[in-house]
Amino acid sequence: MITAITATEVASPNAMKFKADTMFFYSNAYELFKYKVLMNELKAIAEINEEIKSIVYAAENISLTATNAMLVARQAGINAVGFSVVARELRMFSEKMTTVMQGLSGLIYRQVVATAGKRHRTRNLVLLTQAGSYGELAQTRIAPACMHSLADVDEMEQLIASLVRELQITMRRTGKQCATGVVIAHSAAIEAAHGGVMTPVLRQIAQGVENVVDNIAVRVRKLESRLTETGL
Repeated sequence: MITAITATEVASPNAMKFKADTMFFYSNAYELFKYKVLMNELKAIAEINEEIKSIVYAAENISLTATNAMLVARQAGINAVGFSVVARELRMFSEKMTTVMQGLSGLIYRQVVATAGKRHRTRNLVLLTQAGSYGELAQTRIAPACMHSLADVDEMEQLIASLVRELQITMRRTGKQCATGVVIAHSAAIEAAHGGVMTPVLRQIAQGVENVVDNIAVRVRKLESRLTETGL
């Protein structure tokens, strides 16, 4: 019995050290995994933001083209009244798309901040978990901090979930606006045929606008798929 007690006493510190080392290893591995996942999320968000910028650039080009089309239609006189109306609608479409995309970019920025905040709070929680592996006394002392840190992580996750819902609503609204833009662009091609002597010029403008609007619609669909793939 005495020998057994002595052996237990000798083995106990080693067992505690092995447990602490094991917890440290797995905590570090978990922290590294979470860090890589979050860094990938940040990279994906940055790439999505670049895609949004390209859509905004295309929408702004439509606005300039539509303004030019209105001037050309004015030169064509009464024959191009219909085209002039469609050009105004295209400019309105462009302005709405630019506003929506800028709002989406703002949401993406908030997502970046929230994701970075989650990464920081997750790291704090992992460090506290490591500290708690050194015994009951350490666990008792850091328990309040662990609870507070866990609450911070939960709060960030709720914020991210809220931003995801807002992003989804914005993308659905954007998809509907793109569908409207495609219809308007097609109408421009129809109205261009009634431009009298300016018909060739109006058709060229209408074709260019139609191509850009169709391209925007394709980019928006790809962007929506990208957001879904990244879990946004």
